[in-house]
Amino acid sequence: MMEDKRREELKNKIDKIDDLNEKIDFYKKKLENTMDMLEFLDTFECCIISLTGYSDDEGYRECVPMPLHDNNMKEVVAMIEKKLENQINDYDDEIVEAYQELDKLLK
Repeated sequence: MMEDKRREELKNKIDKIDDLNEKIDFYKKKLENTMDMLEFLDTFECCIISLTGYSDDEGYRECVPMPLHDNNMKEVVAMIEKKLENQINDYDDEIVEAYQELDKLLK
């Protein structure tokens, strides 16, 4: 009986470790993609943004290019950069939290 209980505890611990490793990998990929977007904004001078939308009623996607000039583009790029930086911080927090949980499980 004690062996079965211990075996079940170990299995649960292993499952939790696997889940945390998957969570870490997931957020690392999200972090990498977000960093790539920031790098793109730093590397290229943007002149057009595209808005893509989907209509359930119409059943199609629409992509509308929107040319922006000078200050308008700078404002939009600054807003996007701020949003991406916030996402990076959120992803970092998730990764740190998962590592902290792993640390507790492995002690």
